[in-house]
Amino acid sequence: MEERKKNKNELCGCCRLIFTPIPANRPPSIDASFWAQATAMGEVCGETEAGHIEISAQGLIPLGVYTLWFLTDRGPFPAAPLDANFTADGFDPNRLVVNGNGILNYYIAPLDYNPFRGIPIPGGIANIQSVVITYHSNRTTNGLSQGTINVNAFDQLIAPFCLPR
Repeated sequence: MEERKKNKNELCGCCRLIFTPIPANRPPSIDASFWAQATAMGEVCGETEAGHIEISAQGLIPLGVYTLWFLTDRGPFPAAPLDANFTADGFDPNRLVVNGNGILNYYIAPLDYNPFRGIPIPGGIANIQSVVITYHSNRTTNGLSQGTINVNAFDQLIAPFCLPR
């Protein structure tokens, strides 16, 4: 991974996200070819002390419960503001609303930090390495946790994180 630049002006801008499927990471009840045909794209942007992430996707499980996560050097973090309220009731702020045709028309989340500088956490900074779209077979969003990976939470699509352009 590229060394992160410390100059504030170099850490502002946007990074295009191009997601690829993770074919082996699927629930046993879902056909492998169906799982692998999903696509998504988006953008993450950062300016000064704030930012946002936006994505669209298709080929997801119709009406499936999905969430969006930043994978960091300190583990997964929801792609949502730090002060968001996570209730694990299926309606967390990083939930993706997928229609009956398996399409996520548009998702945008404001971020109360610049993602290119990392996520401020107690004891330091979590540096973002990639972004994942996670399917929840138990139909709940699990709050600040993805759930149990490969049991009730399955990362379907992943995009590498890049420096702003």
